[in-house]
Amino acid sequence: MAYFIFFASVLFTIVIHELSHLMAALLCKVKVDAFCVGFFKPYFHKTWKGIDWRITPFLIGGYCALHGENEKVPNGFLIQPYRKKLAIALAGVFANLMIAIICYVINYQNIFVGFYLDWVAIQSVFTNNYDELIKLTLFFKPNFFLFQLSMLNIFVFFTNLFPLPCLDGGYIWLPWMEYIWKENYVKYLNILTKTFFILLMAVQAIFILWIWLK
Repeated sequence: MAYFIFFASVLFTIVIHELSHLMAALLCKVKVDAFCVGFFKPYFHKTWKGIDWRITPFLIGGYCALHGENEKVPNGFLIQPYRKKLAIALAGVFANLMIAIICYVINYQNIFVGFYLDWVAIQSVFTNNYDELIKLTLFFKPNFFLFQLSMLNIFVFFTNLFPLPCLDGGYIWLPWMEYIWKENYVKYLNILTKTFFILLMAVQAIFILWIWLK
């Protein structure tokens, strides 16, 4: 049951994060080519409202493919002003923060208590010391699903703000790279994004394996 709750929390977090990118893009008049839950080749896809909706076997992740991410075209992402690019890029992490806050209010009626419990929980995963976390959960008795959900969302919120090209935080500084790289901007951006994406997937796989084998 615990594994099912964890998987449901992960899936919910991914879907809401990517849907927020999609909604922000549409509000900014940027065409969305595809919305996918998971990575690699989809085993299901259906075009609806001009968007290719996909589901793949590897569900730990997802993406919202925007029109004009690799070339400057009408209604594309790259031709948008910086404020719109940033709004689309940060919509996902903003949604993650809102989910965490809602979970805190429901579980503890206090945002600071919820954030502290999640901080302790994340620390416990890395240190393998759960003593303080057990004491806190016995005292506050949070709903387990909401506890998992808030922890995942606050973790995604902070990690996605890292200034790496394959993460949402990368768009905070990449527009300045467009000024420096000029006509080579798209070429270098694609190289950086693919490189960091592969590294991120490797780190994620190692981390999951490490947690599993502890």
